[in-house]
Amino acid sequence: MIQYATFVRTVGEQAGAADTEEARRAVEAVVVAVAASLEESDRDRLAAVLPGSLQGAAVIRGPALHPDSGAALVSAVSTRLGCPAERARFYTQAVLSTLAGSEPELAGVLARRLPDGEELFSPIDQGVPPRGSGVPTALTPRLLEREEIDRALAALEGWEGDEHRLRRTVVLPPERQRPLRDAVARAERDMTHHARVEQLQDAVTFEVWTHSLDRVTDMDVELARRIDAAIAALG
Repeated sequence: MIQYATFVRTVGEQAGAADTEEARRAVEAVVVAVAASLEESDRDRLAAVLPGSLQGAAVIRGPALHPDSGAALVSAVSTRLGCPAERARFYTQAVLSTLAGSEPELAGVLARRLPDGEELFSPIDQGVPPRGSGVPTALTPRLLEREEIDRALAALEGWEGDEHRLRRTVVLPPERQRPLRDAVARAERDMTHHARVEQLQDAVTFEVWTHSLDRVTDMDVELARRIDAAIAALG
């Protein structure tokens, strides 16, 4: 059986969740949406491998909803969490790929049952095509060309990167890292867009990109600006 704390922590790290509570809510929302999409026998198989605190999320009685696409499943997660489809797609992949790592046999069965299952169960860093992401075809967030990214980097403080990732490392003693993480988390909630954060003993590295497109967009540049502002506010 999956260990609850390990499962939530792994999802949170993969999704760049601001804290454990955000990761927990994401896990529950995805489990509910997936369970509602399955026939009762498959729901029971899913519930059987989940820890007690998550089993209730998978126990849904009634006919399966049978979403016609991965985007429809992601939309259900988006509605439950109150977040944009791009972010909901990220949560969905983080939860399902973590499930695949813990219960590969069950994950294989569920991937065949769910629309776009192979994509939804793949790790985030393998490049998710936008087809199932719910991102409008007019591209909001907007993809940036290399020249635009170079101009943005010139205006940012301490960032480097390319069309695929922007990153900045700031050296801080441990006692000042938590206030910075909290300030960045508030900016992320305002934008419903998240950075991947790596915290070391004396430094914090922020990495931003739009996961559903696997590219840097204007939203990433704006989040980088807000991270700069949070760093500057620390003095």
